[in-house]
Amino acid sequence: MKTFFLIILTGVSFIVVGQDLAQVDDFGPNKGNLKMYHYVSSNLSPEQKVPLVLVLHGCTQSAQLIANETGWNKLADSLHFMVVYPEQKQINNVTKCFNFFIGFKAKKDKGEVASIRQMMDYCFEHYLIDSTQVFITGMSAGGGMSNAMLNLYPELFNAGALIGAPSTLMGTNKSKLTQQPRIAILQGDKDLVVSKNHAEKNLRHWLEKHEMTEDNKTEQENYQGNEQLTAQFYTYENKQAKVVLLLAKGVAHKVLIDPGEEISKGGEMDFHTEDIDFHSTYWIADFFGLVK
Repeated sequence: MKTFFLIILTGVSFIVVGQDLAQVDDFGPNKGNLKMYHYVSSNLSPEQKVPLVLVLHGCTQSAQLIANETGWNKLADSLHFMVVYPEQKQINNVTKCFNFFIGFKAKKDKGEVASIRQMMDYCFEHYLIDSTQVFITGMSAGGGMSNAMLNLYPELFNAGALIGAPSTLMGTNKSKLTQQPRIAILQGDKDLVVSKNHAEKNLRHWLEKHEMTEDNKTEQENYQGNEQLTAQFYTYENKQAKVVLLLAKGVAHKVLIDPGEEISKGGEMDFHTEDIDFHSTYWIADFFGLVK
């Protein structure tokens, strides 16, 4: 039997069902004709502002599938934040990829980009969201669309994480240095769907926006004791890393997981995931600053 929770915020009532996602049917004009799902943990305080994390699925995936595979809802329960899952419709793309590569769908305030922005606005209107703690992440085409959102609205995001993400961008980012979000790029060196060249191009783009060069880099092989991982950190004078590139040896187009009950473990084995004893979702949450 499923447990139902009634959440009442800012005069509006919502029904949330356990670990299942709830669909929001009317979140705005929805220019891009997307679906919106969200997960609101039952233990969120109705009086305290909370972070917001947007999680975008890849091609052939769905909101519920990427939620299951990555384990973001488990972390939302433990670390007290809200998650929004935009979902593509097959009528927009036959393989359910976000159309990050089509100008009229991926430019500022256009198409699917506008729909995702409206999902964010809906959350700000109906929930107590901390505007300084808004994050976005996605895999594959979801990473491409996350990159588009970060590039078009840098001032709205604290940080983002791109997993096997294409590097195609349809708009310019002219925001000042202080408005640029922190960026984590995760890439498998055996990825034949989105090659390492895309990760390198995304890295160059965000280093340029943060006015950084290779001189700002420190590298750690055998990262966190994992022989498959190499991390490159780009920082100013040993302060918080602004850009991180995490390379996974022998890994294809997959989300890295480490199933288990502990808070630092999670994710589910599936076609889109690989277990290398590293829970990338927890690592991303830590990079975002959600792990206290």
